Amino acid sequence: MWLLIPIFFLGFMTPVQTAANSRLRRSVVSPLVASLVSFTVGTLFLALITLSQKGSVAIDSQLFSELPWWAWLGGLCGLWGLTVNIIIFPKLGAVQTALMPMLGQIGMGVVIDSLGLLRSPTYPLTPSRILALLILLAGILCVVMRKERKEGRGNLLWWQLMGVSGGAIFAMQPSMNSLLSIGLYSSVHAAFISFFTATVMLVLLTVIIPSDRVNILKIFSLNRPWWTWTGGVIGGVFVTGFAFFASKTGIGLLLVTSICGMLTNSLIIDKYGLLGAVKKEIRPVQYLGLVLVVIGIVILRLF
Repeated sequence: MWLLIPIFFLGFMTPVQTAANSRLRRSVVSPLVASLVSFTVGTLFLALITLSQKGSVAIDSQLFSELPWWAWLGGLCGLWGLTVNIIIFPKLGAVQTALMPMLGQIGMGVVIDSLGLLRSPTYPLTPSRILALLILLAGILCVVMRKERKEGRGNLLWWQLMGVSGGAIFAMQPSMNSLLSIGLYSSVHAAFISFFTATVMLVLLTVIIPSDRVNILKIFSLNRPWWTWTGGVIGGVFVTGFAFFASKTGIGLLLVTSICGMLTNSLIIDKYGLLGAVKKEIRPVQYLGLVLVVIGIVILRLF
């Protein structure tokens, strides 16, 4: 049970990463360039930690034949999850942009655990686990639901499905990185490979898109708080932690515990208007939702 505490705090730091990346995006205009900065900083941070641990970031060529090809794709899964959020936000608004990926993460986490996919430990879908998942979903709905303007949005089904797919694909990343960390004997080295892969892809995309080549010049703008550079570091710690804990708790419990931390800090940031966020009133139903999420996690862990 004690493993859930650091996992909770990994999720707790996620809104700080989101705030840093959002503030960075306002400076560089392009969400793609903001992602590039975040992943580059994370890659450099993880490279330094890996060098201090192992003296090298190199990979034994034999490992490429020993591990399945999909074990190297964790960075692309993370990049896809981030990109989907950027795409669907203007179409779905803040609430559904938070909710749809969460549903995808929990759903894919259950599938991975139940079937033992991606060489993960198998956790059968028992009646108690189904009850826990229902309580979790009810709690998440209570926390994130707010009134939104829906005028002019048209048919949202495809955007909603894209959001769910983004969360589902992101949920595959911990299993991939966990297997990679076993082969490399280092969760940090595995996270570095994941970030490096995503960074290379972002560099290629940025070079291809002319407007983003111009926006790169805005990266070193001075009228920006220092903490906007921390998003990549937080992301690096998050991915490293997920790679380390994935095989110890199961993907489903890992994801829902981190979501609990994320929702908790999101409410704190909203309530007090921290990190440049607009101060918002927290309703009793949102506190109730957080309690339901905790109850769901306890049932999921103990039964």
